[in-house]
Amino acid sequence: MTTVTLEKISDICPEQYWAKISSRTIGYIRLRYGHLTCDFLPEYRLFYKEVRLIDHNFEGESYKGSFDNEEERTYWLDNCKKLLLEEYKKKEAEYKQIKLRRWRRWRQKNSKRH
Repeated sequence: MTTVTLEKISDICPEQYWAKISSRTIGYIRLRYGHLTCDFLPEYRLFYKEVRLIDHNFEGESYKGSFDNEEERTYWLDNCKKLLLEEYKKKEAEYKQIKLRRWRRWRQKNSKRH
């Protein structure tokens, strides 16, 4: 089963994490100035650009650089992990289709030469 793990970048504000599957970095999560972002970072940059999955402002907390408690942290980080995993699976499936189409075109082109 594929799971997303989070690697905290540092222990100081703002809270920041690298999201990983195995050794692949697939995302970046950051809470700074009351603004939480979660970005999918595709491995195949030729085909895909970064995707912002969460862009949330905590109302009235413009200096918020860390979560208030473990419950809030767990809620938001679990949501980020879930969305990152969904995006990863979607992009992996799309990338496999791209590779398959390229291989079929290559095979078709080369079979005509012989």
